[in-house]
Amino acid sequence: MRSRAAGLAIGAVLAGAPLGGGCSTVDLGTPPPDVNACRPGQQWFIDQIWPMVLSADYGGRHCYDSMCHGGASVNLLKLTVPAGPGMIPLPMDWNDDYVAASNEMNCSNVDASNLLLKPTATVTHGGGMLFSPSDPQADLIKKWVMMP
Repeated sequence: MRSRAAGLAIGAVLAGAPLGGGCSTVDLGTPPPDVNACRPGQQWFIDQIWPMVLSADYGGRHCYDSMCHGGASVNLLKLTVPAGPGMIPLPMDWNDDYVAASNEMNCSNVDASNLLLKPTATVTHGGGMLFSPSDPQADLIKKWVMMP
């Protein structure tokens, strides 16, 4: 009798297991930033975006300054500080700067790109407004997603 009662109890536990002990959802977290990343033209970045936007002089300030987007920055857009005024990044730094800037782009809706929204102060930007949405820098950023 006792073994039959034990068998029934075990059977009841096993029968109830799928109901209350099913698998839970696993949170894999946020996908890495390079999954389905926007990758506009790298040459356009070198020829237009770097010199005309990211290294442009904004009242004595530059995007790559150490406390803005340079070495001491905690911002997502991290840029390499050139060796001196008017200098360009070293060849091994171009790709890092390109990837950092293109990660701030939204190729399906360029107007929603942080690389456009923040320097125009459309959304909060620690450096304030650097240029307006109708300035040439904004046009260059908008064109970038279509350039090879």
